[in-house]
Amino acid sequence: MFKNNKYFLFILTLLLLNTEIYSQSEQEYLGVIKLNDSSFISYRLNLLENNNLISGYSITDIGGDHETKSNIKGTYDNKTNILSFKEIGIVYTKSEISDYDFCYIHFKGKVNSVDSNKNIEGKFNGLYNDGSTCINGEIKLRNIQKIEKRAEKIDKLIQKSKQVDKTIKSTISVAQTLDSLKMNILKPNQNLTMFSNSSKLELKIYDAGKVDGDKINVYVNDTIFLRNYVVSKKIKQLTIPLKSKLTSIKVEALNIGTIPPNTAKIEIIDQENNINTLTRLKKGEKTSITIVKNN
Repeated sequence: MFKNNKYFLFILTLLLLNTEIYSQSEQEYLGVIKLNDSSFISYRLNLLENNNLISGYSITDIGGDHETKSNIKGTYDNKTNILSFKEIGIVYTKSEISDYDFCYIHFKGKVNSVDSNKNIEGKFNGLYNDGSTCINGEIKLRNIQKIEKRAEKIDKLIQKSKQVDKTIKSTISVAQTLDSLKMNILKPNQNLTMFSNSSKLELKIYDAGKVDGDKINVYVNDTIFLRNYVVSKKIKQLTIPLKSKLTSIKVEALNIGTIPPNTAKIEIIDQENNINTLTRLKKGEKTSITIVKNN
């Protein structure tokens, strides 16, 4: 799914150039989609093959204001080496939502073997929910572990370089930049919308880093649900009933602890999904999660 974040695309393009191909068991890819209007959007793809049937997920606009995770399904024909998949529904999005805003990727192309994790490149069609055309483009993806290894090599070259100032070296890490992209950050005044078929939701709240006294409030439908909670290594588990079409969850930072900003790892779990998020808030700032029931 995509909307028209040029976030980290320069680094990503650098990592995509001149990569070699090799076999491994991990079936995850990172790269970009290029739209017909010549704009680029970051794209992550996870594939699982079982008897030539493909399942998994995609993440579009990684770390951006329109970051969206979608389920995918498809097939792989090992006789013709044709991989076919399409995005079939949204798990979560940070975009504003409407019934027809989202453009779903439909891809069909030749891949030597899904198991060998060859590069995935080719044209795709973009379709709305009703089947009408939105915008088409191209996919350019590389094996994510290969990109991570290349990032480590670039970091070593930077550290060895005599042309790069020491103060700059201490602030540059391509590998750490890639790691940060794996984290789903809940920004101030940002809303993450999650779609669910469940009757209840579990929240697991804890400090994934150094415990520094961060304190939060949690509101459900604007009613206090957890008050003055000090985030610690011990997991605080909340069960939130999903009784209506929309359920609003807000997290408010009451302080910044001894190491700013206020951070809390929050896992959002229903019967089908587990979304790992991290808040980064100043005192008084809020971030929100909206749960939309599909049925």
